[in-house]
Amino acid sequence: MPNPKASAASPRRASTFHLVFLTYSVICSGAYGLEEMIPSSGPGLALLMMVVLPLVWSVPICLACAELAAHYPVEGGYYRWARMAFGDFAGYQTGWLVGLANLATNAAFAVLFANYLAYFIPGLGDGERWLAALALVWGATLLNVLGIRLVGAASVVLTAVIFLPFLFMAIGGLLQWRHNPVVPFMPPGMGLPAALGQGLMIALWLYSGYEKLTPNAGEVENPSRAFPIALAFSLPMVVGSYLVPTVVGLAARDNWSGWGEAHFAVLAEEIGGRWLGVLMTFGALVSNACILMVTTLGQSRLPMVMAEDGLFPRAFGRVGRRFGTPIVSLVAGGIALTFLTRIRFVDLTGLFSLVQVLAYVLIFASLLRLRARPAATAGATPPPGGAGGGGAAPFTIPFGRAGLVAMMLPGFAIALWVVAQRLWNGGRFDGRQALVDLAVFASGPVTYLAFRRRPGAPPAGG
Repeated sequence: MPNPKASAASPRRASTFHLVFLTYSVICSGAYGLEEMIPSSGPGLALLMMVVLPLVWSVPICLACAELAAHYPVEGGYYRWARMAFGDFAGYQTGWLVGLANLATNAAFAVLFANYLAYFIPGLGDGERWLAALALVWGATLLNVLGIRLVGAASVVLTAVIFLPFLFMAIGGLLQWRHNPVVPFMPPGMGLPAALGQGLMIALWLYSGYEKLTPNAGEVENPSRAFPIALAFSLPMVVGSYLVPTVVGLAARDNWSGWGEAHFAVLAEEIGGRWLGVLMTFGALVSNACILMVTTLGQSRLPMVMAEDGLFPRAFGRVGRRFGTPIVSLVAGGIALTFLTRIRFVDLTGLFSLVQVLAYVLIFASLLRLRARPAATAGATPPPGGAGGGGAAPFTIPFGRAGLVAMMLPGFAIALWVVAQRLWNGGRFDGRQALVDLAVFASGPVTYLAFRRRPGAPPAGG
């Protein structure tokens, strides 16, 4: 249920049009960040992952979130769905895991911003890069204090700016097509498990996040209709944004092993000259600013909603009087990102993948549970089998229980692979990594016991 305080303070909500670009921005905002997939997995395997992963990973979570958002358009999204399905503890763990994933991915965007800035300022040291990342983090925080409508309008304008350098590079690259973009399929001498390794972790980071704006359902016009439409339009936009410039770049220049941090700027300069390299770098800076701006939006609302339900400190539930935004939550997130931006980009994507895949398992489980036992909550329409209301039926995945399970199986398998990959690094058990991962998982139950205030709070609160 929307927060009445926030609604009263901020009556202007994001439209479906805004939500399409917000969703695209929270997932992609251009192909920046995928470059390290190419040398680590090989051109052919990297491109194959870009084609297959949306089908087995993004489409299922898009469908799951679309149905849940349509039937249960409650502020808090995935957290409250899990809470309705399994109770306080499972709901909190889902919210906590996705919250950690949000922090990891937001830090990755800030680090990527600083990496691309080095194109304009050669020799930029680690300290200077960190300061640049911090400037972006706190700028996005300030903009989010001003509300979702402004963020949504900004995302539309910035997305148009981001497309231009990739469009020019694609045209120039097509005219210079000289090489087979899928050769070699994998790096010479490397086996499939090793080639998948880091590349799949980055690919999961690229194609995740479709649930991130569901906590903002109370700030969207007609969320039951808006979320399915936004997810349907944003997914093909994301796939095209990754696939086209990568194929063209590999076909125009036979230097796949030299791809790395901020390589699209180098590639654009080789294809179109200095002006295109500058434009591509500017697009990267805008892209990461845009995506951090939008992901900060979802990151801040989750603690606010959990605080309303008595599962997080009360201070996080307070909103500013003028804009109705959760200032305490935004500032706390900015402080956390201040420390996380000291971590390397590839390590942040690895941490993100670990917690994100487990959160997706809980979202899938919530859909199965709510299909079997619809929850009665204010402002939500039960799925098929529950009491129906008037008007058009909300979006429902056209599968029965067996079909849903089949749709989710690849996601479950990917989750197991990610956990195993982190624990068995290079074919050997990594005890240090196991301790780190155990601490990450233990943080959920520990903070649940520390923060929980009202054990008897109703499951769908608001």
